Amino acid sequence: MPGETFSMNDTIKERTVANGYTVGFVIGAGGVFAEELGGGVSAATTTMWTAAFFAGMERTFTQAHSIYISRYQAGLEATVAWGSFDMKFTNNTPNAVFITTKMTDTSMNATFWGTPTYDEIKAEFGSRYNVRPYPTIYDKTKKCLGQGGMEGFSIDVDRVFYKDGAEVNRETITTNYRSSPKVICGKNPDKEPIKPIKPGKPGANPSASPTPAPSGDQAAPAPQS
Repeated sequence: MPGETFSMNDTIKERTVANGYTVGFVIGAGGVFAEELGGGVSAATTTMWTAAFFAGMERTFTQAHSIYISRYQAGLEATVAWGSFDMKFTNNTPNAVFITTKMTDTSMNATFWGTPTYDEIKAEFGSRYNVRPYPTIYDKTKKCLGQGGMEGFSIDVDRVFYKDGAEVNRETITTNYRSSPKVICGKNPDKEPIKPIKPGKPGANPSASPTPAPSGDQAAPAPQS
């Protein structure tokens, strides 16, 4: 309804076994992926926020991932964490909005039904800036989950509103991603101690092999006097 705020956390509930959630991947400490109950809900969160973005809903609160994940559009994605942060948008139009969703094994889709306020809404993506390199770390534990590194960066996304063929409003969303480390499962070869070479016993080294005489004609004997 007009003025109503949608909350992703309120909609999908706490991520517990009782609510039907299973283990999935989440971003853990230091940007390293880990397994946790309810991991993966950011895919649904991003789908819903992207649809709300292009439907012109007012952005109440969104939180991007702390690190960039390549399956999402940089700067136009969102995630949630129970008891920490939410994804919320408000219907700031004078009309009701009806939301339908559907999914398959490989896709999710959200559709907003209602009376449009604008003729068109576009997203303009800026270039990445403040690019920061990623570190490489080694993990010797059995629970290691190897991952590729990703640079940190900042990016601006403009939501541009059009009516009667002209731009009537523009808002900028700035997202800052931390770098995520490259994780290699195993020991760091640069930090492993070098094994000393055992010295050989005196006189144990074999002598050099004699060089054979060259083959060919022998010199002629000296003439007799």
